[in-house]
Amino acid sequence: MDKDCAKSDADWLRIDVKGVVQGVGFRPTVYRVATAMCLDGTVENTSSGATILMRADRSTACRLIERVESLLPPMATIESIEIRACSPPENMRGFRIAGSSGGEAIDVARISPDVAICRECLRDFAGAPRRRDYPLTNCTHCGPRFSITTAVPYDRWQTTMASFAMCEDCAREYSDPTDRRFHAQPVACNHCGPTYSMRLPDGGVTTDFNGIISHCVEIISAGGIVMVKAMGGYNLLTDATDNDAVERLRILKHRPRKPFVVMAPDIDMAREIAATTPEEEQLLCSWRAPAVICRARNSNGIAPEVAPGCHTIGIMLPYMAFQHRLLERLHGPVVVTSANFPGAPIIASDDEAEAYALRNNLPLVSYNREIANREDDSVVRVVDGVPRLLRRSRGYVPEPVGLPDRPEGVAGMGADITSAWALTTRSGIVQGQYVGSLLSESGENFLKESVDCLSRLMRFRPKIVAVDAHKGYASSRIGRQLAARHGAEVVEVWHHHAHALSVMAEYGLEGDVIAVVLDGAGAGPDGTVWGAELLRCNSSGFTRLDHGPYMPLPGGDKASLQPWRMAVALTWILGRTDLLPERLIKAVGGEKVEVVRRMIERSVNSPLSCGAGRLFDAVAALLGLAYDNGYESEAPVLLENIASRRISSPYHNDSTNPLRLSFLTEMLEDIAAGCPAEIVAARFHDTYADAWSLAALQAAKAHGLNRVVLAGGVMNNARLTGRIASNLRNEGLKVMSPMAVPAGDGGIAVGQIVYACRKI
Repeated sequence: MDKDCAKSDADWLRIDVKGVVQGVGFRPTVYRVATAMCLDGTVENTSSGATILMRADRSTACRLIERVESLLPPMATIESIEIRACSPPENMRGFRIAGSSGGEAIDVARISPDVAICRECLRDFAGAPRRRDYPLTNCTHCGPRFSITTAVPYDRWQTTMASFAMCEDCAREYSDPTDRRFHAQPVACNHCGPTYSMRLPDGGVTTDFNGIISHCVEIISAGGIVMVKAMGGYNLLTDATDNDAVERLRILKHRPRKPFVVMAPDIDMAREIAATTPEEEQLLCSWRAPAVICRARNSNGIAPEVAPGCHTIGIMLPYMAFQHRLLERLHGPVVVTSANFPGAPIIASDDEAEAYALRNNLPLVSYNREIANREDDSVVRVVDGVPRLLRRSRGYVPEPVGLPDRPEGVAGMGADITSAWALTTRSGIVQGQYVGSLLSESGENFLKESVDCLSRLMRFRPKIVAVDAHKGYASSRIGRQLAARHGAEVVEVWHHHAHALSVMAEYGLEGDVIAVVLDGAGAGPDGTVWGAELLRCNSSGFTRLDHGPYMPLPGGDKASLQPWRMAVALTWILGRTDLLPERLIKAVGGEKVEVVRRMIERSVNSPLSCGAGRLFDAVAALLGLAYDNGYESEAPVLLENIASRRISSPYHNDSTNPLRLSFLTEMLEDIAAGCPAEIVAARFHDTYADAWSLAALQAAKAHGLNRVVLAGGVMNNARLTGRIASNLRNEGLKVMSPMAVPAGDGGIAVGQIVYACRKI
């Protein structure tokens, strides 16, 4: 932190503070400290953070800063402080909070993510005057932030609360420095705030909150589905213990097998559902309130259809008062999933929600405060002992990642399947919320919406737009359009280099590193499809040191949707087509298998790929776990889930050339001999991890490097990543894998920006 606390005196000082200091109780904290010190001055929000004007010498200013830092609210963070002399304001006596100032500064203020309701507000919701049964109760320490912000500085008139005038009592709380709602922008109560309503399928409408809760309890208890407006969009809720209800939800969502997330009423029930670790419980109970992937208990009462074939389960706790009251009344868990049309992003518009509810004959619970920035729930998994974001959205966006002082005006457009874009400010790299797939027009529109909204909030104008080198990506096309509108330069970044750089950005790494990048697919400079890469790289470029074995992708993109094709390809390249399991041939059809074999032999629509994800697909299909992917990475997910948790003995692998994966033939023989799938899966994971560990170690020694970064979507596999990291640390290497940035394509925009920043 840059604190200029020189000893020279000045009558009036200006203190500019940057960080998360708006909407988190920072100004009230400064006010209380300054008042206690009997200082004259002001504190205000500005476009770049917060500014304190005070009559004092520099030693007094430093004491104020130290006291404020010791009393910072939970969500506030200070990144830099600059103190300088200034002209005295007129007629300034006492200390006060001044109105916000805007200006045209490019380095805009940090906007707080949305925050789960705090315990104090839950107590108010339970029985305080004016807030008893008021479900949108909030204070300086909790409530919506990013989802309601339309402009900065963060003040009520620049949020979707602007149309709700505070009543006399709320205004008094807002103006009282001793109240925890002092300058809480969304402050409201039963007398003046937004209200809930419920529209029933028969056309009936109720606005009584307890009546709404009773209706929801009745519908869910009877196996029904309710559509409910949450903080960043609309959700669908049903009983997580009712298998028939969950099956109906799957039909409604056109989601045949992808696991659902379960919301438990409290941490005690979460422990009954899953064998939670202390790290996972800390995440569940945090103000960010993400969904956390945990190991499921064998007999947990959850319907099998919630997470078919999985030994893990996604759990979250309530983060809004409505959710707390509903689950309290239900005495049990519910499935929570986004309400959306097939292939489209989460619904945030009230009109769109009403159309969806009418089309599907659903009861609709809403409130009349608009969502300015739609966002899904974030998803986290503890891997190798630390939390790692699988989906970065509510509770995390728009917090910056990486080091500050990046060149301004750089955008990274990400990729196409788990899309999220990013931009630079002086505070660091700011990622937009998770967008999801760009394979539909609505997905593309959501990315454009995210670009427009975040650019407006950050007052961002691109000078350089970094895009994936793949010519067919929608994200790259949208990025080129963005660059054309602003006269910006376009920079292409190779996919796997960007993956590695995203981890380097998070850890602030400079210079060369060894990178292990494992994912499904990405364009390579040699015209083939990459996806299992050992690189030596820095922010300027990379050298490919080695890679996993190439396999044909029979049918091109179809191979990623139908893992049985990869099973055929794997047995073909190993020269052991006789070991293709009979059950696979029967399940798929002998004629189809033979057609695919001929495609491979004749190199017809069978491009080469070394993608790690496709190898995991092949092994899962060989074990009969999945012949087609009903959702992204289903086969690899099932393969990890079935792997025995007992210590296994790895297969024999060629240590002189570990990435040729010579052990795969032995694995095929195991499968043919009827070895249990959970044993084969465990041995495959551990041998594959050991192969990459050895290859990375050999490369590090050969190149005189001691830092290894692990990147790519396959690194979301906890068993694989944990073993690679442990192996390398045991050899004295420093291992970095992503935490704040998703390992998969959801974090790739950050790496694109790192490369593009070298152009400035």
